[in-house]
Amino acid sequence: MSKILVLVLFILVGCSTAKKEEVKTPPARPVAPKEFSRGELILGTQLLTKIFDEEMAPLSCVPDHDEASLLLRTIRPRMEVVQDDMEALLDDPKEVDQLVKTCDQNCTCGYVDELLREHQVSLSKNQRKILNTKKTDKELNRCMSFVQSTFCDSDLYKTLDQEKADFSFDEEAP
Repeated sequence: MSKILVLVLFILVGCSTAKKEEVKTPPARPVAPKEFSRGELILGTQLLTKIFDEEMAPLSCVPDHDEASLLLRTIRPRMEVVQDDMEALLDDPKEVDQLVKTCDQNCTCGYVDELLREHQVSLSKNQRKILNTKKTDKELNRCMSFVQSTFCDSDLYKTLDQEKADFSFDEEAP
């Protein structure tokens, strides 16, 4: 009798475990913060830097040097990720070629050129010609005009504006 009781208990435990495994719900995915494209982060950083350096007139949402400084501190962690990701590509000639060929699509040719020079990446004559053609003053002005006209309404600005309190210096702190 005790053998039958033990057998029944094993069957019940086995069935209840099997049912639990079948009923398990997939783990909830954590909600990641909104990601922004490389180009958007690079252009936003360039715009804020120009306002900070007083090379460009302030915007309604970035009215002065101090606001530009605060937004630059806020965007910096994202920009560091972009820079690290792009630096990781510099060892692969195919990736470098792709960066050069596509930089005009996201207005990053000036940044890509600076990055390549900083890391002393050798380019073919054709790649250098493409990059020099794409980073003309006319193209840079077109890109800067675009970001200047859209920045205050962008999701990037709205996110930075919400996060900037985490990056402000509290002058009243002891």
